[in-house]
Amino acid sequence: MADQVQKTAQGASDQVQQGTKQWEAMSEDQKKATFDKLPADQKKGKTYVEWIQEGYHHQYENWMPWIEDQYLKWFSKDNKTSYATKGT
Repeated sequence: MADQVQKTAQGASDQVQQGTKQWEAMSEDQKKATFDKLPADQKKGKTYVEWIQEGYHHQYENWMPWIEDQYLKWFSKDNKTSYATKGT
């Protein structure tokens, strides 16, 4: 069962990485065209800038925990859990 969970997580991670690469390869005009093609229910009354900001914040929330873990591993030999419990 653990193998299945790991495969599912890896598959999701691969899809996110592929989507990120495709997004980064797009020009600003292509991104605007993508936004313009979205149905109204997906835009939810947002402007292009608000839509881009939401995407940025989503990426930030996805990547920041990993970045924090890497920083702690490289510079303090801890992870977030051990680092957080040190002071208690």
